[in-house]
Amino acid sequence: MIIEIAAEGGFGGIAAASVTKRIDLDQQGARMRQEFCDAFEPDELARLASQPCTTCADRMTYRITLTDDRQQSRIFTIREDQLPPEMLDLIDQM
Repeated sequence: MIIEIAAEGGFGGIAAASVTKRIDLDQQGARMRQEFCDAFEPDELARLASQPCTTCADRMTYRITLTDDRQQSRIFTIREDQLPPEMLDLIDQM
């Protein structure tokens, strides 16, 4: 599976630089691969994306694209406050 993350946003009307990250889990060790697969499970991303976000003004927005072995992609748009800290840490590791 390939995980691609495009992050953009701003604060106080000042746009932050956009960031794009990509990781091919087939090229990672078993522990890291499992950690990312567990955290970026499609049903969990869909659940996070569907949660209301009342404190999301002026926060980062993450567009997370998951591409499986059959080259089928799913895209999720999630705001920074909707992501658990552990997932933000994994994004930072990418």
